[in-house]
Amino acid sequence: MAIPWDKRIYALYKGEENITDGTIIEIAERTGKTVKSLRWMTYDAYKERCKKSKNIIELVPIDD
Repeated sequence: MAIPWDKRIYALYKGEENITDGTIIEIAERTGKTVKSLRWMTYDAYKERCKKSKNIIELVPIDD
């Protein structure tokens, strides 16, 4: 059974630096980013757009 997006634990990275971790809602509260923008970071389309960037901000699931 899949874990709902609002219960899944993620780590937020800028490059190789870990910024914070927690649920998307917790990360939004800590960083000031919107839940919508953080959810966008989980999509393959976002990852494709960021392949050429050196300072990519990446949201990685850590409880799969």
